[in-house]
Amino acid sequence: MTMTGETELQRLIAVGNSTGEARAESAGCVDRLHQVQAARAALAGLDAPSLSAAPEASRSALGLGSAQ
Repeated sequence: MTMTGETELQRLIAVGNSTGEARAESAGCVDRLHQVQAARAALAGLDAPSLSAAPEASRSALGLGSAQ
């Protein structure tokens, strides 16, 4: 076993004790990936006119007016 500085030892203990936090962050990432996959699947099902109208609808919803 090698000698470890006090600061490094404290860091290792903190990381070693962060299992719950890491799992929660991982679960959040997986949930977000599922949302991304669902959004992509929904977008893939739209027709060309709907996709073409989407940017204009977004600008209108944000009150930014027309891009033309």
